[in-house]
Amino acid sequence: KPKLAKLPEGVTEIKPAELAKIIAAGSDYLLIDSRPGKPYAAGHIPTAISAPVGKLEQAFASILPMDNKDKLLLFYCGGPT
Repeated sequence: KPKLAKLPEGVTEIKPAELAKIIAAGSDYLLIDSRPGKPYAAGHIPTAISAPVGKLEQAFASILPMDNKDKLLLFYCGGPT
């Protein structure tokens, strides 16, 4: 059984069905695939942006303007939470 990480305060886990509803509703969100580049290139959720864990800070500077702090941020990776 995988060891699950404890999520920081204010962070919640959602199930794939919940993500599908958010995408279908056209909500204002940013979906971030935090896997390395090769797995992202091999296949990813169509609206996802690649921002591997080691490059998140650099990626946020270009993809998330500081004046848009109300945007829903959604992350996924290749392993258990």
